[in-house]
Amino acid sequence: MEYDKDKREIKLNRRLNELDKFFLKSQEKQIEALYRKIQLAYWNAITTGKKEAYEEYEKASLEFKKFFNSRENFEYTKKFMGEESGEIAKRQLKLLHDAYLSSQGDFELLSRIIKISAKVEEAFNLFRAKVRGKEYSANEIEKILKTEKDSGKLKEFWEASKKQGELVEKDVLELVKLRNQLAKSLGFDNYYEFSLETNEQKVEELKKIFSELALKTKIPFEKLKEDIDDFLIKKYNISKNELKPWHYGDLFFQEGPHIYEIDLDKYYSGDILEKAKKYYQSIGLDVKSILQNSDLYERKGKYPHACCMDMDRNGDVRTVQNLKNNEKWMETLLHELGHAVYSKNFDFSLPFLLRDNAHIFVTEAIAMLFGRKSKNPEFLRDYSRINENDKEKIKEVTKKMLKLRQLVFARWVLVMFNFERELYKNPEQNLNELWWNLVKKYQLIDFSRNSPDWASKIHLVAYPVYYHNYMLGELLASQLHNFILKNIIKNNYDSDYSNSIETGRYLIENIFKHGAKYRWDELIKKATGEELKADYFVKEFIETEKRT
Repeated sequence: MEYDKDKREIKLNRRLNELDKFFLKSQEKQIEALYRKIQLAYWNAITTGKKEAYEEYEKASLEFKKFFNSRENFEYTKKFMGEESGEIAKRQLKLLHDAYLSSQGDFELLSRIIKISAKVEEAFNLFRAKVRGKEYSANEIEKILKTEKDSGKLKEFWEASKKQGELVEKDVLELVKLRNQLAKSLGFDNYYEFSLETNEQKVEELKKIFSELALKTKIPFEKLKEDIDDFLIKKYNISKNELKPWHYGDLFFQEGPHIYEIDLDKYYSGDILEKAKKYYQSIGLDVKSILQNSDLYERKGKYPHACCMDMDRNGDVRTVQNLKNNEKWMETLLHELGHAVYSKNFDFSLPFLLRDNAHIFVTEAIAMLFGRKSKNPEFLRDYSRINENDKEKIKEVTKKMLKLRQLVFARWVLVMFNFERELYKNPEQNLNELWWNLVKKYQLIDFSRNSPDWASKIHLVAYPVYYHNYMLGELLASQLHNFILKNIIKNNYDSDYSNSIETGRYLIENIFKHGAKYRWDELIKKATGEELKADYFVKEFIETEKRT
């Protein structure tokens, strides 16, 4: 009798395994078709700006959500998760579970969220700041904020750009409330916690990391902010009390003004595309086909920022850019190509569900690792032909520039992290006041006005509960940089990795090819021998004066 029982269990397990594989293959085939459709629709929308293209994207988004809205398939996924023993299938089922969870709930509610989101994204992409009857692109506004010396004009252009916040405020708030409604219907306190759960993160983990970051950057940033303010007071010939947000070089004080006596733009007056191609080729990462398929230059109606898109998870990887031959766009180009080489080098024998990054912040880390090279003295020497007399000066100044950039960015992310968390906890509070209180606390800009300036940040609409991943990416980029220097480049702090085929091979073999085969923390441990930590970021950018 015992023998017969064992035989029945073996047959049952075999049958379950067959059903499991059939279910996964069927799911994979359907998801791949839907994925390609939505990616192409989004590409057409952001590269053309046409209303019908955005309508097609909205339609594809709804179809995608509707597929994952299936309660029956969600229950099947949960059932097989508890029965599967194979590691690859287990990982697929976990990712499938999270995808289904993120789309559960009332489909009519999901549809409203998608419709409003698409509407607001379109408004952002078509928005052009208007000053005295003339429209200005994002690139033009950015240049004005960096170069204009008249405080009155700076204020005029800054306020004109913030108008987009007023235009979308009501829709953004409706989105937040609808997202919260969806999350609560699925048993979560709010959408912020729900979104983290479906992306393998926890609120408490993030609070711990960002509390540590706030503490370690507080005093260094206070000292740096004094230097920045002293520079700006002289530049604009104003008192410290007259310093306002429009004096800090960009719309959100997320990069910081140029306060050092060097203009890196002159070193990038040549074709930055050629520089990027040669650089990536030198480390064994070919980007030619990526650039051939990319949309690289600015035009009216087009998405005014930059992004990377994996169209099919089978090698068709593209970027959207608005290139100018300057340092900012050199950084952006290197950054987006960092995303692209990650996706381009997946192991394509992996199942479709695993041909993805381990986590969004892991691909951000790769992008940031390479984006930083635009300020690297060796990169400048190798690709911009600086002479030896300039090299030492550039080396010293770029260290300071990178420290400024990273400290300013870290404090800015603390604003976004805390604001977005509080936004979803209580969207009925005075958000204008909350925004400027956080700006004062973390960025030390004492300013306020009763206007929805927070709503002019597109990430709150298009990429909700995402921004903290940029900072996690910076932490991991420093950890990877340290590993590469120590184990591959052999402790050359200023190395840009140029001509190091071994660096490209290390990234492919230890990160890229694995796709989403491992959870992000497991992958980081395998790639660097350590868990994710802030130590290397602090060492690289905050304690630079202690480095020998």
